[in-house]
Amino acid sequence: MYKMKLVYFNVKGLGETSRILLTLAGAEFEDYRYPLQVVDLASYKFIKTEFDRDKANGKLVKSQGKVPYLEVDGQVISQSKAIERYISRRFNLLGDDEISAARIDSIGEGIRDIKDLYFKEKRNPDGDLEKWFSEVLPDKLNSLENLLDDETLFTSDHAVGGKLSYADVLLYSFLREFFDNKEAAGRAEEETTRIKKIVRSLSENNVLKRYLANRPETVL
Repeated sequence: MYKMKLVYFNVKGLGETSRILLTLAGAEFEDYRYPLQVVDLASYKFIKTEFDRDKANGKLVKSQGKVPYLEVDGQVISQSKAIERYISRRFNLLGDDEISAARIDSIGEGIRDIKDLYFKEKRNPDGDLEKWFSEVLPDKLNSLENLLDDETLFTSDHAVGGKLSYADVLLYSFLREFFDNKEAAGRAEEETTRIKKIVRSLSENNVLKRYLANRPETVL
């Protein structure tokens, strides 16, 4: 087994999907969290003394001065999505063949498109987030369902290939972890059919439930 160390701040953010993937895979890893003190959340002002010191001392050069990164037997993998895909390949969470892997990747890209729309609306001074959650998000999620296994083949609570994959974790992380307004995201989830089934099934996974119950309480 590889010795792995996931390095990020003591927040969910860009590191949480990788933590969940590693946990569900049963991987042994060090979950290293740089302390982060919030000064002003609205303007993203933080105190991160230990991180800044390590960056200044060149300890983060292999990750271009950024986190998260995953260290595997002394080799550094940077960028959150590269880390997630590595974990998924390493622990057989990318389907049984190249087509399945590409379909799983396309679901991830579909989620990224929705996130981009959300950030655009959030930054818009005239944006209507209430309408976005009640109309745009349900519409986009229902469209995203077309990327999942065909309904005639969908005999399990999984997005691709009838077994747990990176796609299931991405859907769960998106709807249960990503949004500040969990209630609005939950209402949008309710308006889906298969995505709702996948997310609810994963939320009942005992390994994930233990992780969620024991993970550190964080402001983000």
